[in-house]
Amino acid sequence: MNRMRTALVIGLAAVSTAAIALPAMLPIFGAAYKQVPKGSALAKANCATCHTAAPKLNPYGTDIKKALGKSKTLTPEVLKAVECLDSDKDGVKNIDEINKGSLPGDPKSK
Repeated sequence: MNRMRTALVIGLAAVSTAAIALPAMLPIFGAAYKQVPKGSALAKANCATCHTAAPKLNPYGTDIKKALGKSKTLTPEVLKAVECLDSDKDGVKNIDEINKGSLPGDPKSK
């Protein structure tokens, strides 16, 4: 019974930690990229900007994680560091996709 309770507590802690961490990053992205067209795929993406399904990262999220290094704090400078990349390998740089309102982590969205 103690093992089950311990597993439950650990599982709930992991889920709540993931839920707390991501929303804190959304306003940073929004503040850095105010030019994202309203109603675009990117404007509607929220978590899908960096994740396929939490906690799994898409290619853009993976590049941001690499740019973060040991830091856990997303900053405009970290976002800037991955702008020139083509994270999803669709032939369009991340910043160009962001400016168009498409998803820099989804090769089907150009």
